[in-house]
Amino acid sequence: MTMIHKQEEMAEKMRDILGDKLLVLQAIAYQLDEDFDTNVARIKLKLVDVNDKNRVVVVEGQGAGLVDACFNGLLGAFADEHPSIKSISFRNFTVKGLMSTGDTRRANADAEVELTVLSSENIEFRFTARSTSVGRASVGATLQAVSYFVNSERAFIHVYKVLQHYRSEGRPELVTKYQLLLAQMVQNTSYTEVIDKIKASELPR
Repeated sequence: MTMIHKQEEMAEKMRDILGDKLLVLQAIAYQLDEDFDTNVARIKLKLVDVNDKNRVVVVEGQGAGLVDACFNGLLGAFADEHPSIKSISFRNFTVKGLMSTGDTRRANADAEVELTVLSSENIEFRFTARSTSVGRASVGATLQAVSYFVNSERAFIHVYKVLQHYRSEGRPELVTKYQLLLAQMVQNTSYTEVIDKIKASELPR
């Protein structure tokens, strides 16, 4: 099984595990201010959380270009609650013009952006978005990547807690089932900090 198939398989498992708790973010607008002299880009991104009654989320970030600024903004918005996303990094970023989709001048052809992300476990994940706007496609691919790892952490926490429950109940057959699922999920990225956070929250106060 190839890496991309494993990614799709895991995404399907996360949808099954989380249900309406799955984070589904869609970008509806952004404002970009880029200073070429300082090589600093600042972005204000407007998102809707589809599974939370289309709640509007505004994210702001800055970095060396649109993608870096967008990623930094998303980290600022989600990393405190989902620390595992701090462990991912970008491996590759490509933009391809799909010239057959445009008119006679081809200036309005679709652009396809592919973002390759490297997890802390040195596994590659690919996210692709397509639009007539290179900026919109870039934001879309970055948003896919961050959402994937946020949902991965949420699913991991859910499975971890279910596993602990069945351990305490003395249900070895279910313990084995959820141990196998957890073993698959840790291939996404490291959850050491997440587990420590869960354990700390379970301690008597």
